[in-house]
Amino acid sequence: MTTWTSRAMLMCRLIGVSAIAGCAQPQGPVLGEWQGEPPGRDSSSTVAVDLVLYGGPGAASGRYYIKSTMQNPNQFSNHGTQEWGGNWTSTQGLVDGQAAKFITLNDHLADQIGGYALAADGRLHALNPDGSYNPTRDGALYTLSPTRPRGVH
Repeated sequence: MTTWTSRAMLMCRLIGVSAIAGCAQPQGPVLGEWQGEPPGRDSSSTVAVDLVLYGGPGAASGRYYIKSTMQNPNQFSNHGTQEWGGNWTSTQGLVDGQAAKFITLNDHLADQIGGYALAADGRLHALNPDGSYNPTRDGALYTLSPTRPRGVH
């Protein structure tokens, strides 16, 4: 194979990899980014969760991307990482008597949280499977905190 042919094939491969990598996460305005470390499946592990909601300021729907990594302090490696995304929608609801935006993550994995309440302080409070708010200390363990102010891209 000539040098030119080898370079051309390499460029085609790089372009193909770049195109695929660009599809991994939605692009566009970011409504917000959150992260947290809720408890894992056993008492010695946690799950690092990163969630990004795509949509302009005040959006009522859009796309989301979430990454969940199981961590165990007794091991040097992670148990595994899951990444997925889909569409999100919102409705208005009340949390502790105050208006809040309830976010539903459509197409979420069965063992993951599929709904959050966006509080006035910017935190996302996990909702119970039936969509209700859980004000207990156990419910607070699943709260995600903003990683940057909303509307900052």
